[in-house]
Amino acid sequence: MITGILFDFFGTLVEYSPSRVEQGYFATHALLLNEGVDISYAAFLGNWVAVSEALDQWSRRTGLEYSMEQVAQRFLSRACPHRRSPDLSTRLWVSYLAEWSTAIRTIPGVRELVQELSARFRLGVVTNTHYAPHIHAHLREMGIAQHMAVVVTSIEHGRPKPHPSIFMAALERLDCAASATLFVGDSYTADYLGAKEVGMQALLIDPHGTASIPAQAAIGSVLDVLKYVDLQTPRPYGRDPKERPS
Repeated sequence: MITGILFDFFGTLVEYSPSRVEQGYFATHALLLNEGVDISYAAFLGNWVAVSEALDQWSRRTGLEYSMEQVAQRFLSRACPHRRSPDLSTRLWVSYLAEWSTAIRTIPGVRELVQELSARFRLGVVTNTHYAPHIHAHLREMGIAQHMAVVVTSIEHGRPKPHPSIFMAALERLDCAASATLFVGDSYTADYLGAKEVGMQALLIDPHGTASIPAQAAIGSVLDVLKYVDLQTPRPYGRDPKERPS
């Protein structure tokens, strides 16, 4: 019996591109030029990616999360170590994040799905992110924030998925047993294996069937969650007269 459902955010509730370059970061580059930082667009992106990947490696090694402020500060230490405005690092990552976010797209039907599920289960979000307000803002804009009993982000928790502690923190706040909670995500390691390690049920968004998981644990999109939970936890009669037995 499922009593709670936790969702990943990026790639699950929204479509997005994880690329650090393809979105186009011309406004962020212009910000640097206006501050007197003599750097080409290609060098700007190359240095940003190098710093981000180094922090990714640090995060995997330590099990800790890093912030956008850390990315910007390390980047500026490489690009202009001796001359910059005191608040440039903050303005830099705010601009970068705004341009990165242009690739985020709401999946049609997600709001209706969440509304439907919220009448039957306790819901929440567990996501890796380097800036928590970004997630909360998107949930509000999608019209589903009010349906989420918990929102646990890696930057606020301090450890990213698949670290067990972030899942356990979410379960404690959701007030649901791990065995009665379903996790839905698009990453085999961070979402599927991470959730299974703490005893949760898990679904992996795997439309091309590339992951080595049981067939019943693979879904084509988040919208398929409803079919799965209907099989595991039938809808109670009485919500709709048409659903009542004759």
